[in-house]
Amino acid sequence: MIRILRIVKVPELLRFPYSYIIILLLISMSTRAQNTNWVETTLSSMSVEEKVGQLFIADLIAVYSHQESENFRLAKERVIKYHVGGFVLAGGTVSDIALMTNVLQTLSRTPLLINADLEGGLWFLHPYRWVRGRAPELPRYVSGGGTVFPSAMGIGATGDPKHAYEFGRVTARESRAVGVHWTNSPVADVNNNPKNPIINTRSFGENPAQVAAMVEAYVKGLQDGKMMATLKHFPGHGDTEEDTHMKLPVLPFNRERLEAVELVPFKAGITAGAKAVMTAHLSLPQLDQGNRPATLSPGILTGLLRKSLDFQGIVITDGMTMQGVTDHYTAGEAAVLAIEAGADVVLVPSDFREAYIGVLSAVQSERISMMRLEESVRRILAAKSWVGLDRNRLVDLQGISMEVAAPESEALSTSAFEASVTLLRNKKNAVPLKPGMKVHVVTISDEPDRHVGEALRTVLQEQDSSARLSRLSNDTGSEEIARVLKQLSSSDIVIVGVYLSVGSWKGALGFSKQIRNFLTALGSRRKPVAMVTFGDPYVFAKLPSTDIMIAAYSGWRKSEEAVGNVLVGTIGTTGKLPVTIPGKFQAGEGIQLQPSGRAPEIPWH
Repeated sequence: MIRILRIVKVPELLRFPYSYIIILLLISMSTRAQNTNWVETTLSSMSVEEKVGQLFIADLIAVYSHQESENFRLAKERVIKYHVGGFVLAGGTVSDIALMTNVLQTLSRTPLLINADLEGGLWFLHPYRWVRGRAPELPRYVSGGGTVFPSAMGIGATGDPKHAYEFGRVTARESRAVGVHWTNSPVADVNNNPKNPIINTRSFGENPAQVAAMVEAYVKGLQDGKMMATLKHFPGHGDTEEDTHMKLPVLPFNRERLEAVELVPFKAGITAGAKAVMTAHLSLPQLDQGNRPATLSPGILTGLLRKSLDFQGIVITDGMTMQGVTDHYTAGEAAVLAIEAGADVVLVPSDFREAYIGVLSAVQSERISMMRLEESVRRILAAKSWVGLDRNRLVDLQGISMEVAAPESEALSTSAFEASVTLLRNKKNAVPLKPGMKVHVVTISDEPDRHVGEALRTVLQEQDSSARLSRLSNDTGSEEIARVLKQLSSSDIVIVGVYLSVGSWKGALGFSKQIRNFLTALGSRRKPVAMVTFGDPYVFAKLPSTDIMIAAYSGWRKSEEAVGNVLVGTIGTTGKLPVTIPGKFQAGEGIQLQPSGRAPEIPWH
């Protein structure tokens, strides 16, 4: 570029029309040339072993670990011996992520891509809760982590892609500050199957066009912040009834069906510039007669994704420890088949050493050609250059507190949580609650949680300073449930928070017989009952119809606060149900309420 500007001096160039555009184009061309040069120079300097290592993303527990600890030594081995392309975070804290990845970056000859599942934002938290005996002026709660946003379905309920964009932008800002460059989100699946046990609230909804609009906005927000977005799970995981962590689902769909439903959000995300696509461990016999998982199917990855959809970015497998793969293939063969099918990155093999040796042997025997290997390595190096790792691979530890969980970001998050709350039933205008009502909050979860419901009760104490809180779970016995039912008789209204969320290897979602009996008993109560789903909204189909019914889509603290503020009348409701609840509610339903006071304006970007 300098040589060009010497021929045409800048002051002279500026006298021509559109000169600023010309200069920007020249700068862009120069930057691309520099990036390409780094990619090719780095590639040519690599051994075969190093090139193979770039195809793997290994697990990393980013919790403080001494350099002689087992955890750190394992990560160091992945870097030094196996030359991994990067790590995916299996856990950690905000500061420890930055500290540990900085050290690993200095050990690696080639900069590392740090990947994470950030479907809810930089959710790595280490909460502090005030306890009796500590200084009374201390905050009652400190998250100890990044800014958390609603689930994708909660964002879908807002109906506004601006929330999706800000979700992506804030996640990028905070993640880059701690050394994370790549997120395995957004979920681009269209959740049109109420029985789906693993996608559910991770999807923006059931309407392909609406999901596509949210996916597009979220991708733009992420990548405006120089963070790689990943569309998942290709070619679509929303209409399954099995968890691929546990088995291989088989879907009967043809190409026409995929074009009409599943592929719509993926196309929008690709057009928006998403840098990666994650494969699904599910079989589509009409597209692959070998009944292989899409992850291992050349017809789906190379034929459909690469050729038909013209995707040129990184194809990453879903976690290769999942039984949709491990029940049918060894770690080594699965990794080789994934690369042969068109994948560039193998995510967390079930046996890392076996998978690495399997791919290396396939290259050495020419089963995988050098050209094919280098095709993927080029994409990986280009991604590293795009996020700036060719220029700087370390993060400023002192700058984290200026970027993560900033007040502006927290305000945007709060706005999204409040906009997602969906009021589906309000018999006799029971919301907002009448002054002086005695309130009893009961939380019901599939797993015990000693903190669930505390934020909801705190807000409701503005209504009733003596508001009570009882916690039930699938582990609760009949005697305890009978005791709680007896206590409810003295309350004017019962607020039931139902916490049911998807999770790996959970299988079908549901409650114990004792909990189902408790819910039935509540249905016959003569005084008002509010039923709130903090998670899976489809559970409404199995719940009694009560005076107040609210969908909140996630059980984060801010979600509880938003619902509490709706109940006491501090804020109104604008959320619309993004999915159909069989036998109960249609997609698009949602009662609009005005707040009793004017909410503060949120600064959009």
